Amino acid sequence: MPPMRILLVDDNPAFLESAARFLASDPQVEIAGCARSGQEAFDMIAQLQPDLVLMDIAMPGINGLEATRRIKAQPNPPRVAIVTLYDNPEYRAAALTAHADAFVAKSDFGAQLPGLLRELSATPTGAAAREQMPMKRILVVDDSTTMRRMVMASLRGLKDVKFSEAGNGLEAIERLALGPVDLMLLDLNMPDMHGLEVLKFVRRHPAHQTMPVIILTTKGDDASRSAAQAAGASRYLTKPFQPSALLVQVRDLLGTSV
Repeated sequence: MPPMRILLVDDNPAFLESAARFLASDPQVEIAGCARSGQEAFDMIAQLQPDLVLMDIAMPGINGLEATRRIKAQPNPPRVAIVTLYDNPEYRAAALTAHADAFVAKSDFGAQLPGLLRELSATPTGAAAREQMPMKRILVVDDSTTMRRMVMASLRGLKDVKFSEAGNGLEAIERLALGPVDLMLLDLNMPDMHGLEVLKFVRRHPAHQTMPVIILTTKGDDASRSAAQAAGASRYLTKPFQPSALLVQVRDLLGTSV
């Protein structure tokens, strides 16, 4: 397998140097180039054809989010991971809106990046992606750890599925910013951000407007059901749920018979 070609984008030369030195220790990585601004990165991509762009946010001229948006609007764009000091839900949400593939805090750069590179390397692109059936990613959002485990146990019969979890609405949005999700199972009554607000947030962003979302809640009243459907819920199920019924709904939305 050829090494992953990476374009580093940051206006801080010290960070560029340290990041390049860190990445150079990985034989599966090749530094395609370095850019000091979003515009420079955008101009370099056609020539360098990197597999991954590691993009800072705060830079002169167009910032990293706008550069990411422009890159992703091009045919066959590279993957883009936002790498920034500003690790908060607002910036993660903005990265999601810009269609970034991942979000990495600079404070966790050394710890998070190797796992991210392994995950991206394992996900084929181009012709290889069309030939290989991709793994489906399901995000389970519920403030109850027990309920999340029950949901995942009910879906263990699905093949080629990877689960991730979120214990509240803000964490769910952060999970979406970290990488692709094929289906979300979403509780309504959660601390800090109601499930309905999470659903509305998701439907406002083009990257997830068509992502299936199953509401799984104790609220069985018509008003709650109608509000969820109006906000864009794909299915509405109530707790306690039948595992077999949930499995049928997930299979249907994912388009799989396994």
